[in-house]
Amino acid sequence: MAENLSKAVDDDMATIPAVISKDDTDRDRAMKILAHAFLRLWTRLALESGFRLRLQPTQFSLGTYEGKMIWHLNDSMDFKRVPQLELGGKFKKKHALVAETYELRGEDRVRLFFSLEEEEVKNRPVLVSYLVYDIDMKNFDIKSAMDAVKPVLPAWLETITSADDAPLWNYCKEKLECVGI
Repeated sequence: MAENLSKAVDDDMATIPAVISKDDTDRDRAMKILAHAFLRLWTRLALESGFRLRLQPTQFSLGTYEGKMIWHLNDSMDFKRVPQLELGGKFKKKHALVAETYELRGEDRVRLFFSLEEEEVKNRPVLVSYLVYDIDMKNFDIKSAMDAVKPVLPAWLETITSADDAPLWNYCKEKLECVGI
């Protein structure tokens, strides 16, 4: 099942159209490509699990689904103002794959990480971040970003289909770098 999921994700990502607009900044382009990837991943995980994860901004805000894994981004959305994309859910605890652009020492970067609820303090969840992918924006490539996500997919799919947090939490704690709260 994991091998089939990995191949399906590869096929889905291969259909992401080129994002070329003379008025777009590097950040616009990165967020548009990530939006395409998250919309396809959201659809693929729903097809594989029968369960719809929550997407922020919502899939309806990001684009329109034409069928057969074809999404058209919402032309009226200002992607440079989208701080993060988040794809996740909650069983006992909240989990999400997050994509964002940020600046570090004057350099624009792109990163993907899993944000997992570890505990509650004063009735509020404490989310811990586990790094999946981080690169300077000029070297950002959706294929390498999704290649970094693919090893986590079997554990994530098991968490989704079983409504058991353990597979994803165990994978992240054992295989990914904890990068903060």
